[in-house]
Amino acid sequence: MRPVNLFIANAGGTLDALVDATNEAFQAAITPTHQLLGVEGVDVLVIDAPDDAIPEWGVGGYTYGPHTIVVALDPAATVDSHHIERTLVHEFHHAMRWRGPGCGGSLGQMLVSEGMAQLFEEEVFGEAPFFSRVSITDDEIAAALAVLHEPEFSQTKWFFGADGITFSFGYTYGYRICSAYANATGKSASELVGVPTREVLELGIQ
Repeated sequence: MRPVNLFIANAGGTLDALVDATNEAFQAAITPTHQLLGVEGVDVLVIDAPDDAIPEWGVGGYTYGPHTIVVALDPAATVDSHHIERTLVHEFHHAMRWRGPGCGGSLGQMLVSEGMAQLFEEEVFGEAPFFSRVSITDDEIAAALAVLHEPEFSQTKWFFGADGITFSFGYTYGYRICSAYANATGKSASELVGVPTREVLELGIQ
């Protein structure tokens, strides 16, 4: 089994105050993700990048395929190690899903990958993240369904509140779709890490 490595990019010392919290969060995230997903062969790079962090947490994450995760920290924020841990658990699910059906390619694919990662957070921590339950409208859902399978879509629009779409719409709607699928099949997010997107959409969209 290949290792999971943590690299904290801190040559400038801007993350000095967050090194201990980051190491603590990393160790805490490894145990459940290894047990439930078999996580291995992943490099985690932690960087000082306030613009890429969730403002409420001072932490953000992005998974570049099956083996590389970047965690963005805002050293000016009050960062809770638990939020770093949650981010890692979320991104580890993405990394393992990249080894099967993938996480991008269409709006539908990304809705499912984000929904499953939030569902996995719920499996590990007992509750989904706050961005899984924002208020979204039927009109927004209809607009998303109209372009669900198109290969070109705006992640900024559907997930980060551009062009009149509610901020975190994609996270909330993806979570609803995946929750409906999980409830219908009686399976957990860890069991569904490799389920084809098409199956989730067909059963999960009400």
